Amino acid sequence: MKKLLFTLLTLLLTLLLQAQPQQQVGVARQQAMMEQIGKAAAGIRTMECDFTQVKTMSFLNDRLTSQGRMLFSAEGKLRWEYTKPYSYTFVLNGQKVAMRSGKGSQTVDLRQSRLFQGIAQVMMNSVTGRGLGALDGFSCTMYEKDREWIAMLTPQKKDMKRLFKSICLHFSGKKPMVTQVEMTEPGGDATVISLKNVKTNCHIDEKMFAAQ
Repeated sequence: MKKLLFTLLTLLLTLLLQAQPQQQVGVARQQAMMEQIGKAAAGIRTMECDFTQVKTMSFLNDRLTSQGRMLFSAEGKLRWEYTKPYSYTFVLNGQKVAMRSGKGSQTVDLRQSRLFQGIAQVMMNSVTGRGLGALDGFSCTMYEKDREWIAMLTPQKKDMKRLFKSICLHFSGKKPMVTQVEMTEPGGDATVISLKNVKTNCHIDEKMFAAQ
């Protein structure tokens, strides 16, 4: 009986711990967490991984799942490639963005659009967590949940408020690297991107970042 009671209490405690909500941290703790994340991000010269994206449509009560591959370079380059269930590639290289699909391609000069500049900055910083406290147009609040750190980015400018209600970056507490990006839109739609098979500081062919 004692053994059964102990087992039940252990199970109950485990469930309670798993159900703990995220807790906002204090100012000093937030600063320490952001510095640790920034230090880890500064050491990432290149990064590649697979990703799974799940988009929840609030008005349809449905989920759309896609998969792909991401390549990153600290020199201002990013390749975001969807492979399933469709083929679509987004390449950011300096001041140029190239978007390619089976229907054709399009190139955009970031200098001609402040909105595109803001989106590009968010994308570049979201994959590593770089510059959380200095991301233009966003405030950052840090939370802890079990062994996970969460950075909630809230837009402060009108153009970004039209696109995002919030962007949450999830970090592993053991190693402060982004494991998941959760974007919530003003209308309630949500997109969750989970990163897996992450490799850092690996060789990436420069041809993969061609924005033409």
